[in-house]
Amino acid sequence: MSELIHVAAAAIFNESGELLLALRDKKQHQGGLWEFPGGKVEAGENVQGALARELSEELGIEIDLSATTSLIQVPYHYPDKSVLLDVFRVNRFCGEAYGREGQPLKWVNLTDLNNYQFPAANKPIVNALLLPSMIAITPELSLDSYTGFVRSALSQGAQAVMLRAKQLPELDQLKLYSLLLKEFPGQFLIWNGSVESANDAEISAIHLSSARLMQLQHRNAFEGRWLGASCHNEEQLRHAERVGVDYITLSPVQHTLSHPDASPLGWDQFADWVSDCALPAYALGGVASDDLERSINAGGQGIAAIRSFC
Repeated sequence: MSELIHVAAAAIFNESGELLLALRDKKQHQGGLWEFPGGKVEAGENVQGALARELSEELGIEIDLSATTSLIQVPYHYPDKSVLLDVFRVNRFCGEAYGREGQPLKWVNLTDLNNYQFPAANKPIVNALLLPSMIAITPELSLDSYTGFVRSALSQGAQAVMLRAKQLPELDQLKLYSLLLKEFPGQFLIWNGSVESANDAEISAIHLSSARLMQLQHRNAFEGRWLGASCHNEEQLRHAERVGVDYITLSPVQHTLSHPDASPLGWDQFADWVSDCALPAYALGGVASDDLERSINAGGQGIAAIRSFC
């Protein structure tokens, strides 16, 4: 394996909420594709210091480190080189960004990100920017209680809701999912089910159990936009990376009433696995909205929870 090149990169937002992209020169590695500005961390250099230096040299801006937060770390291995992308969200800066090295720049809306082509290592960054930070997972409920749960979870700050209703026949799950889509138009609703049935029903967002994940051979088997999966060990995590899912949940992070006999990972183990994972990862199991900052500080995308939204 080639030497790992440590790169500091930034998702830079202006006051209008637009995101800055830079176009790589065609002569560069992965040339002709859009990227998030940044550059190599030099030996002995602090990563945030490297980020500030690179953005000053490339864009002519001075970032406010107090308004700069970690977004995701992405270890990625191309056939000819390996990189570790340390990506930060920059919410405040001084100066007007321009391509000091002649590179074209473009401010874009997050909703338009899927229209741009990025290096393969940047795909998890795009997903991290588009994915929510808190996912509510439905507990086992009576059929007429799901609408109320979703409404309550959204009012408590959940930005997505996963329908997990394995006690119901699959056809009833799909009917319920369709009903919730109509009841909550524009909301991010995920179905916990199978790839085959999701494709037949033209569902755009699904989540796989760890067993279904291990049966999946490639991301292209799913025809929708968002494919997540549950992971409980490193073997499952590595398989999730190989097949190319869009995000994972890691569980159980802490003791949970739903799986009282399961040994919790703990936050240190969660952080260790996330640091070596090229996917946005949610902490699941015994966590609540109060743990959101802790998950993000450990390198996670956020939290997924059941009981804290009940």
